[in-house]
Amino acid sequence: MTTPPARATVRRLRVRGWLKTLSPLHVGGAGHDPNGVLPVATDGQGRLYVPGTGLAGPLRALLRPGRSTSEPDTLWGFSEPGTRNAAVSRFVVHGALICSGTDLDDAGEPAAPLDPSRLEIRHSVGIDRHRGTAAHGFLHARTVVPKGSLLRFALDLNSGTDDTWDEDRRRIRRLLALLADRRLRLGAAKTRGLGRLVLLQDLTEVYEQDLTGADGLFAVLGRGGTKTEPSTADRAHEAGRQEDQERREHRVDASPGLLDVTISWRPTAPVMVRSATDGFTVDALPLTSAVSPDRLSPVLPGSALKGVLRSHAERIERTVRRIDAPTVDPDAPAPDRSAAFRRQLAQLPVANALFGTAPDGGKATGDGDDRPQSAGAVIVDDCYANAEIPADLWSGLHQPDDAPDFAGRTAWETLRDEHGMERADHVAIDRWTGGAADGRLYSTLEPQGLEWEPISLTVDLARLGSRDHDGRPLGDAAQALLMLTLRDLQAGRIRLGFAVNRGMGDIQVTSVTLGRPGDDRTTTLDDFLAGDRARALTEAWRSCTTEGSPA
Repeated sequence: MTTPPARATVRRLRVRGWLKTLSPLHVGGAGHDPNGVLPVATDGQGRLYVPGTGLAGPLRALLRPGRSTSEPDTLWGFSEPGTRNAAVSRFVVHGALICSGTDLDDAGEPAAPLDPSRLEIRHSVGIDRHRGTAAHGFLHARTVVPKGSLLRFALDLNSGTDDTWDEDRRRIRRLLALLADRRLRLGAAKTRGLGRLVLLQDLTEVYEQDLTGADGLFAVLGRGGTKTEPSTADRAHEAGRQEDQERREHRVDASPGLLDVTISWRPTAPVMVRSATDGFTVDALPLTSAVSPDRLSPVLPGSALKGVLRSHAERIERTVRRIDAPTVDPDAPAPDRSAAFRRQLAQLPVANALFGTAPDGGKATGDGDDRPQSAGAVIVDDCYANAEIPADLWSGLHQPDDAPDFAGRTAWETLRDEHGMERADHVAIDRWTGGAADGRLYSTLEPQGLEWEPISLTVDLARLGSRDHDGRPLGDAAQALLMLTLRDLQAGRIRLGFAVNRGMGDIQVTSVTLGRPGDDRTTTLDDFLAGDRARALTEAWRSCTTEGSPA
């Protein structure tokens, strides 16, 4: 029997700072209605927060990527089933209160908790591949913390001996560098635009605490310990980048390989995702999300962008394999309709390797949908318009036109004149009378003159390389499918957002660039497709899709 290592603490590294949300965030809390909106977590005082358990897991994965789950980890703690061999984590991660500002009270606690009224609701729906409508049982909504919110970040690293002290310092520097480099994602829907954070270096403090003698103890009680130099964070950031470069040069697999894809584009027709909430005098409104306490912007959520890319990738794979999407009678029982949709998603192993597979509740049917659940290797961030709209102006869309106006204009007129929004009226024509069909008149507030930030994708190449189907690796074939999808997007074959079959959603892609995080060297998609690596991916794609396939 192995003696469990003790957690002797003679020195401690204490980190206190702030994390800023770069996209909306959802960390689930206890809900009362299984059919209602998924709530966010709250502490015992009803304040919004991220539990320490919700932070510890992502931090562990960030600091020790690729580590086998069966390998003992004395840094973060472990327990071997069936034995007494275990260790307590030397990291202590505190719950992070969600705030609207960085002010602290006299006790050093956050003084500006985020007002729950600022929470937003995001809806997600699965699209049936045969009918093109919402799949039965795949509509849900979750409450999210808006972009730009702040999390009070606090953790301690207990160090037991002089032998581990220098190594623990390096670990903290490495962790801060990764957090400052925007590598942390946490919570739900991380591959669909949610949960990206960055460490605010200027507001981060690191204290070294020596608990071996009276002087060190008094320093801890009086000043919190010995504070590191302000430039430490900058050195840590550079150290992290240098380590990444060394790993790339020596092909060390200690950190996952990531590929960043940046798609610069402009709309050639109105582009929007419809909000789940209609206006008072304008029916269909574009989805917006807060970018500051009193401003918001139209947004294409990562879930919608990822859904469009996945649907097109599936269309490519189905065409090559000559596989039709399974369907079921619309009058069939609800469980059968849901099962048919799951079978549609499970048919295509290469697309699943890219975009992930959904759980099936442990009920395999033997029709190819018995694959285990796995997260997608492609992460798609929310894409915001370069326009900030006053929140009170936007709320005016939910009031009648005879309500108090804005400088003599209605809300939608002000949005038209100042923010590039245009009201468009639509009507269905009665096929017998040739007049307007009863009850079929509706209006849309369409973004006409907006510019948008680039669409950002991150591909986890390490995760992609671990995917296989029937014992055959899928990594290269999945990369090939992604490049085919990006090629079609660049060629204008993919539309984005709402009403793409009614004249909306057309875009022109001006550039697609590929690069690695921390590396200034990039390449265009066209140059990549003309290179040797693309030819190797093409061979992998052909081998994967033609063996055992009629194509």
